[in-house]
Amino acid sequence: MRERNHSRATVREAPERTCIGCMQRDAKSAMVRIAVMNGRVGVDFEARQPGRGGYIHRSNDCIERFVNSKVKEFKALRRSIDRAGRLDIAAALKLTLDSGPKVE
Repeated sequence: MRERNHSRATVREAPERTCIGCMQRDAKSAMVRIAVMNGRVGVDFEARQPGRGGYIHRSNDCIERFVNSKVKEFKALRRSIDRAGRLDIAAALKLTLDSGPKVE
């Protein structure tokens, strides 16, 4: 984390990540982590799994972009995800969207 020294107080900037759906940078807290767990890519809702991970916004638009992306290998994960895997991840993300407040 970067720190800026303003007079005598230290201000920390919130960590940012790039969404693998829309490719825009945003606060880490505004996204959900996708990680490689036990050799499979899945949603890491608590963001506590060790290893490589990527982030995606909690919006239908970003989820659809992720599913329809022509990217062969996601750099953040250092892994390719086939369409079936992307659809599984999208389904898990959409369940949380349906049960929580709408964010788009």
